[in-house]
Amino acid sequence: MAAFKHITVGVCSPSPRLIAPSSVSPPLSRTPPRKLSRVSTITCSSSKWAERLLGDFQFFAPAAADPSSELQQQKSFSSSSTTATLPPPPLPRPPPLAPPERYVSIPLDFYKVLGAETHFLGDGIRRAYEARVSKPPAHGFSQEALISRRQILQAACETLANFNSRREYNHGLIDDEEDTVLTQVPWDNVPGALCVLQEAGETELVLELGETLLKERLAKGFKQDVVLVLALAYVEMSRNAMAFDPPDFIGGCDMLEKALKLLQEEGASSLAPDLQAQIDETLEEITPRYVLELLALPLDDEFRTKREEGLQGLRNILWAVGGGGASPLSGGFTREDFMKEAFLHMTSSEQVDLFVATPPNIPPQNFEVHGVALALVAQAFMGKKPQHIPYADNLFEQLQQTKNANSLKNNREIEFSLGRALCSLLLGELDDCHAWLGLDQVDSRYRNPAVVEFVLENSNPDDEDYLRGLCKLLETWLTDVVFPKFRDTKDVEFRLGDYYDDPTVLTYLESREGAGRSPLAAAAAIVRIGAEALQKVFPLGSQDSDEFQEKIDNNNNGTVVAESVGEKLKDASVKVLCAGVAIGLLTLVGLKGMPPRGRSFGQGEIDQATASSDVTAEGDNVTEALSRQHASLAEGIVRKWQNVKAHAFGTDHCLGKLTEVLDGRMLKLWTDRAAEIAKLGWVYDCTLLDLTINSVTMSSDEKHAVVEATINESITLTDAVHPTSGPNTTTYATRYEISLSDSGWRITEGALLM
Repeated sequence: MAAFKHITVGVCSPSPRLIAPSSVSPPLSRTPPRKLSRVSTITCSSSKWAERLLGDFQFFAPAAADPSSELQQQKSFSSSSTTATLPPPPLPRPPPLAPPERYVSIPLDFYKVLGAETHFLGDGIRRAYEARVSKPPAHGFSQEALISRRQILQAACETLANFNSRREYNHGLIDDEEDTVLTQVPWDNVPGALCVLQEAGETELVLELGETLLKERLAKGFKQDVVLVLALAYVEMSRNAMAFDPPDFIGGCDMLEKALKLLQEEGASSLAPDLQAQIDETLEEITPRYVLELLALPLDDEFRTKREEGLQGLRNILWAVGGGGASPLSGGFTREDFMKEAFLHMTSSEQVDLFVATPPNIPPQNFEVHGVALALVAQAFMGKKPQHIPYADNLFEQLQQTKNANSLKNNREIEFSLGRALCSLLLGELDDCHAWLGLDQVDSRYRNPAVVEFVLENSNPDDEDYLRGLCKLLETWLTDVVFPKFRDTKDVEFRLGDYYDDPTVLTYLESREGAGRSPLAAAAAIVRIGAEALQKVFPLGSQDSDEFQEKIDNNNNGTVVAESVGEKLKDASVKVLCAGVAIGLLTLVGLKGMPPRGRSFGQGEIDQATASSDVTAEGDNVTEALSRQHASLAEGIVRKWQNVKAHAFGTDHCLGKLTEVLDGRMLKLWTDRAAEIAKLGWVYDCTLLDLTINSVTMSSDEKHAVVEATINESITLTDAVHPTSGPNTTTYATRYEISLSDSGWRITEGALLM
């Protein structure tokens, strides 16, 4: 109703002719009192219906002094003392008038107050009244509040049960609804009016009026009544939120917490203890769902605070249940079920942080350890933090050694050998990878025939290390097992080369060089495979490759068992999305942060049917096999790139020239890297010593080409730690993809070959 949208809280007094303006009590809010100029009767009501209501409150105005009696006394005194020589003594001042009673403007719709409908007959109105009166509030209202509540209900019943008064009231609702329902309620009866409104479902109105009242200094009993009715309004709003489909657990829990806080802080702990106990019980029941709903919020900064609240709630639940997490949670959850559902809404770093922070007296379950191991792998790969891999491997080892009544020891060793093997591959340790998969020993206790078959099928016959098959296995494991478990990696697109040619990763792998085969050599080999994969394994531009589906068996203790690594692919294509960069081998000789990440390239526009000419050591063969025009074009572009690179990483850090020779992803990667180097204050003195164009593959429209070259260059690093480091001379093979645009030829992709 319109009246409910324009609520004013104000003060009303008897006629201004009787009370001076200065004696009027201050208003309850900053809004001026409504309709005070229209109030001229002693009842101070806004309508005739309020007169009936205030009559039930038995309000009486104080009698006014008679001015004529004062004048008559003065005349009598003057006539009886005409012979007096002294002036008469001053008359005593009359006692001040009592301050007017205070009022609050509250809209009271009699139909809503009684819970009645406009079509109810007189008997229906009385039954609605009796239903309300027979069920008074059960939570600690004062006797004064209950009496005023009953008076309001009685006035509403008498108005609507009588045919004539009801007809006039209905006409009033039609003509001026706001004026009809708005009533100036005496101050002492305000809690009863709020109670009636709360029972009528006017929760927003109750909260608006009640919160305004609490800003004042109130008498104790009055304040407790207001606090109690506000708490009930919050409880009602919580109930409404939980009635949604699906339930709004965040909204419902927030409202209950507001109600409980209000009762404890404003009403003292002794106020409505039964209501407080019910709120506590309900909060305990819905808090697990509340926490899950908080964790499911978007990862945007807007919801960061709420999600952090959810993470803290998760810790509180998991660390308190059963002293070790063995007892069921509220809401019908077991600890394991709750953790698994919570993990679906968490990032990899959040799972690791939770695991690390868990008190030692709460032993982790196997599924939890396995999830954290996978989270460490995800963090290591996406964050280029290979130092996490040994920790993941340790967790896989713990799982292998864990006793389980439902699983034989040998089975558990096979279950988690796949994880350990791929951790070894991420560290460039091919021998350990082979051992954990049992590739070289038919009788190995770690050998899973399905895994071995998959690796062999995706490897070339002459590949002694099965590196192509292992790369395919790693890519599949990351895609189907690791990344889907975490919100920050669930739909991520990745390339193995983004990891294996990263300077941080290569530096770490270099630190692990030992007696065995070089991790750096393995990384370089994987990068080379990625660069060759698109051309040598399946046609350029083709998107046809069957997705690998790994079968996952969840056993009774919650661990993930890779029973089979799969179904056979229809073709022998290896979707290894990896690549190198133009000077990636510079990192292998100790340079810091120089090469950018890259990817394997190849476009559908490249025509495989066009001739690719190989350059041999003999000059005559070069002339015969390689088009002079294409070779000259390729050499000019590569030399220009080397010159621009020298300026970008040199003393002047000139990044603007990069656009003259680079475009697309190549431009972005090298611009970011050059900006990072400039920010660190490092300087690279790059000098091209020799350049050989090995081959040029030109598309049929001559707008795209693939260039393979061998580069020999000298690089000297200067930084704050090493004022002079070098020079380092290195030779490496690289492949560039170049494209012709309106502004000329540009390098769009680059890959390291050796």
